[in-house]
Amino acid sequence: ADNAAIVTIVGGGWLAWSANHYSNPEFRSTLISFQEIDSKSIEIRYSVEIKNPDSQVICRLAARDYELNIVGQIDDKIPLGTKSATRIVQIPTRLAAVNAQIESCSTL
Repeated sequence: ADNAAIVTIVGGGWLAWSANHYSNPEFRSTLISFQEIDSKSIEIRYSVEIKNPDSQVICRLAARDYELNIVGQIDDKIPLGTKSATRIVQIPTRLAAVNAQIESCSTL
């Protein structure tokens, strides 16, 4: 019974922290759309919101084929001073891509 109480307290504290942390992140990115340009590139449109515009944020964008293999990847450097923006980026690919996504965004 003691172990269950400890797990509940520690787990509950972590859940409260993570709920607050992830509901109010340093930056947020949202996929809007993607569109195949040709067999060697795909265009991705996404929005980014940055809490601290003095942070240098880079978003890694990836293109995938039918089997979900990464066929193209690019790092999109968000201009300093940006609080929110809609970005449109072409990802060069080695094979035809069927979708594009935001892999991650991070600060330098």
